[in-house]
Parts: sequence; C-alpha cells; structure tokens
Amino acid sequence: MKLKRRYPKILIISSILIVLVLSAAGPALANRLEDLERRYYMSEEEKRPVMLDSIRELGTDEALEFTVNLLRYPDVTVRMEAVSSIQKWGVGGYEAAFAGLGDSEINWMCESIFANLGTAVTPFLTAKLNHKLASYRARAAYILGVTADDNASEALVGLLRDPSREVRIQAIQALAGIKSEESLPKLLELFEEDDVELSEYVLLAVERFGIRAVKMLEITLMSRNDKLRAGAAMGLGRIRIPDTIPMLERSLDDPSPMVRSSAVRSLGEFRDMRATSGLLEALDDPDRSVQEYASTALSRLAPDIVPVLIKELGSDNPLVRKNSISALRKTGDKRALWPIMQALDDVDRTVRMYAVTALIQFKDPSAIGPMIERLKKEKEIQWLVSFAFMELGSEAADELLSAMGDEEFCYTRNLIVLRMGEKALDVLHKKANSGDVAGRMNAIALLGEMGNPDSLETLGALLGDEKVGWVAAHALAEMGELAWETLFAHSQKTGFVRANALDGISLIEDPGLLPKLVECLSTDDKQLRLAVTEPLIRSGAVGTLVILENLSRMPAAGFETAVDVLCRIDDPRAGAYMRPVLFPGSGIEPAIGKRRSYLFRQAYARKGGLDYMKKQLRNEMGGVAGGGVWQRIAH
Repeated sequence: MKLKRRYPKILIISSILIVLVLSAAGPALANRLEDLERRYYMSEEEKRPVMLDSIRELGTDEALEFTVNLLRYPDVTVRMEAVSSIQKWGVGGYEAAFAGLGDSEINWMCESIFANLGTAVTPFLTAKLNHKLASYRARAAYILGVTADDNASEALVGLLRDPSREVRIQAIQALAGIKSEESLPKLLELFEEDDVELSEYVLLAVERFGIRAVKMLEITLMSRNDKLRAGAAMGLGRIRIPDTIPMLERSLDDPSPMVRSSAVRSLGEFRDMRATSGLLEALDDPDRSVQEYASTALSRLAPDIVPVLIKELGSDNPLVRKNSISALRKTGDKRALWPIMQALDDVDRTVRMYAVTALIQFKDPSAIGPMIERLKKEKEIQWLVSFAFMELGSEAADELLSAMGDEEFCYTRNLIVLRMGEKALDVLHKKANSGDVAGRMNAIALLGEMGNPDSLETLGALLGDEKVGWVAAHALAEMGELAWETLFAHSQKTGFVRANALDGISLIEDPGLLPKLVECLSTDDKQLRLAVTEPLIRSGAVGTLVILENLSRMPAAGFETAVDVLCRIDDPRAGAYMRPVLFPGSGIEPAIGKRRSYLFRQAYARKGGLDYMKKQLRNEMGGVAGGGVWQRIAH
C-alpha cells in the first residue's frame, strides 16, 4: 500500500523537474538562436555555411523558419546555402520546402531542393498524394515528375481518376517524365473520356515515351472502343516513326469515321511520301472530314506530291478528283494551274466548284479566259464563277468586257462587272473612251449604273461625242442627284453637248431633284423648261405638291409651263392636291391670285378632269343657266 501511495508522488515530482528543466532550456535555446542569427549575418561569406549547420543542429521550428526565410535573401549565394541546409533537415525540411512550392517568390528554389534530393523524398511525396487538398495532391504529383522515380508510378496511376482535373493533368505529366511503360495503358484509357484538353496531355506523354510506346499503341488500335483506337492513331502521329505507317493505313478501313480521321491526320504528320498511298485512298472516304484531312495532308507533301495529284484528276471517282484539286490548291504549285483549268469542264458540279475555288486562290490571269468560256455555258455555279472574277479584279474586268456571247451571257457579264465596283472602274473609263461603239456604249451604261462620283468627269466629257453622247446622257440621268451639276453645267453650253445634256435632264427619275427641276421652270431658257417637264410629269403627286408650292412666285412663262405640267400629270392623287387651288371655296381668295386661278382653271378644263369641273361649275352657278365661258364649259 505504501508503494501505491508513493508512485504517484514520484511521477508528480518527475514532471515538475522536467518542466523546470525545459523552462530553463527554452530561454537558453532562444538566446542561442538569436546569437547564431546575429553571428550569421555578421560572419564572413566562407563561414556562413558552418553557421547554418549550427543553426540546423538546434532542430527547432524557429531555426527552420530562419533558414527558409533566407531563401528570400537578396544575395543568390545565401539563398543557395539555405537550399543546401534545408535539404539536410529531413522530413521537417521537406515539409517546409513543400509549403514553399506554393510561394511564387521561392517555389523554384523549393523545387530544386526536391530535385537535388531525388528518390529520397519519394515516400514523403507519395504520402502527399493522399492529401485532402487537391492543390497539395497536384503539387506532389508535379514534384514526383521532377524526381522521376519509377517507384512512384503506381501511386501516380491512381491519380489518373482523381476528381480534380488539375491533379489528373499533373499525374499525366509526371508519368510522362518517369516513362514507366506499365503506366502507358492507363494513360491511353483516358482517351475514353472524350476530353480534348486531357487527351492533348496524354498525346504529349506518348510523344515523350517515343518508340517505347509503339507496341502499346498497336495493341490499343485493336481495342473495341473507337475513342481508344482514335487516340492511339493520334499517338502514332505524334511519335512519327516511319515503320508505323502501315498500322495507320490499316486504320483507314476502320468502321469509325473518328478513327479514320485520326489515322489520316497522323499520316499527314509524317510528311513522308511513303504515306501517299494511304492518303490518296482516304480521298475516296465516305466521310467529308476524312477527305478534307487527306487533301490537307497530301498538300504538305509538295512538291513531290503534285504529279501524283495531277494524275488523280483522271480518276473515275468525282470524290477523288474533287479532293485532289483541294490538295493541289493547298500546295500553291503553279504546275497544277492548267490541269485545274481543264477541270472547269468536269461533268461533276462539285468538281467544277472546287476548280473555280482553286483558281481564285491561285489568282493567275491565265485562268480568266477559261473561266469566261465556263461562264458562257455554266448553268449551276454561275455565282461562284462570278465571285472568281470579282476576286481577280481589273484584269478580269478587262477581258470580261471584251468577251462576246449571247444575251444571257452579256447580262451576267455586266452584272459581274457592276459587282466588282471600284475594281472595274478604271477599265470601264478606258473602255468608254476607246474601242468599238457597242463596247463603249456598254461601258458607259455600266458607269451610270455603278453611280461612282469619279465617273462624272468622264461621262460629262462624253456628252459631246456624236456616237455615244446620248448614252452618256442616259448614264448621267441614271446617277440622279449625284450628276445634276454636271448635266446642268453642260446644258448651258451649245450644240451637241447641250442637246445631250438636256436629253439627260429629261430622263431624270430621282425624287430628290424635284425642287431643282421646279426651279428650272422659272428660267428664261425655254429648252431647259421643256426638258424638266418630262421628269416632273412622271413624278406624279409628289411633283404636284412641289410645283403648287412655287406656283404663285413663278414668272409668266414659267407659270404657263408649270400649269401645263400639272394638267398632264396622270395621277389621281395629283388632282386631289390641285382642286383646293382651283376651287378654294366661297369667299376664299385664291392662293395664286384671281387672274392665275382663272388661267389655271381654263388649262385644267381643256386638259384635266372635265366631269369634276362640270360639277364644280354647276355648284358655283347655283344650277342657273346663263352665258359666260364657265357656263359654256360646264355644258
């Protein structure tokens, strides 16, 4: 019983002694650390590593923290000494360096600590792969890739299905660095997920494996999963080992378009003539994307592939002909020009389309003539041939305007030139001034339809041409308000120029010019007044309103012409606008004055709506018969 009572007392006394010892040692250690820190900073450069060893021997958290802080020291030598010291701290140093990986200022030095330690830190890092934080798992996977310890492969493979995408990416990259062939099947399985970015990391890993991946890729090409087969085909394209070309060519018969497409793209990566037969076979693939990849891949084999592709233009299969043209277009080789021009007459519409598209890209003037001939007989893709001419520009416009054909061709030709716009302008100006009369007339008419201000000077100068002056007048009239100053200025001249300018004014259809045309009614120039009457008559009710607004201010000759115009306008709405002026109502003074109102009524009665006039006159006379001009007119 005494022993039982004494035992607890011994424990209590021992605990008290331990606390006292530790309490006394604590200040001593702290003082020693401060002393060592002071001595470190004051030491000569060659003695600092020794001082760091002394600090490390303390083994305290404070001592480790001091050493880690030296990684931020401005002097690179000091930082490298701290790196060397932390490497010797063991697990405590590993933890500090691992935490430092998340600090952008010191992460590269912390990474170098692990790189220097190599496989010694594998157990520590492998344990971190199970950390609850995804960022820690990703960080550990990354460093295992740096240390490249094959013993970490199994643990890293386990991360390939980690819920965090970043962790999986780091695991893929780490396994790529380790190059453990046992991990390759698991890496390739990631193709099943149909994640483009993740697949790209897998392909980069395959690329690093190089020739060591070939066997596994060949096995995967026989998988039942088409995504795995497609991924394996892409992998072979990344490592580009010529002996694997037959493997990819066999994949061109795969039932999955995705696999065939991947095989073709990979064959294109080789840029090797040994891949030609497979790529040519793919031109006939039923899937459009496979065809396109094949033509692109073949174009990369230029110039050696050009003769082969030209020969393929003679294939019985229109798909092959079409895709051969596509590949030739991408090569940009001028040797393909003539064969492609011949394809303009292909029986297949799609082949002709591809031929025109290719010639657009070549932009060679020698193709203009054959395309003009194609345009004359083309019924299905006229729009594309037209676009080709527009892309070829002024040279195409020159040849087009010189080309002859039936009415339909000429109409299409002119429409194309119009759509060329400014690209055809210089050519049209040249054609308007020289050549045969028919060609000049056509060019002048097109300039009028195009309506470019830069054509005004040319068209104005042509008004004096006895052969085409009248066409120039029509062209200027077509341009409307834009050409008014030109037409008006030339109408003030004499002879043939004046006659054509007046003719042009008489043809104007632009409503925006009505005020100027009405203004001309007040001029002393009788011929000009007569010229403007035609467009005013055609303007209908709109012109009526403008004339009526100015009627009271016009001189006698202008008033007479204006009234004549109003009476000749054939528009029911025009009559409705004129009646309040003709019959303002009982006791209301006419807006244009009594005398002019009288003259207006007479003219309207002679040329206007007699039925309405009779009704109005009867109302005015109260139905009483009598003498006078209005009574006679009413009866």
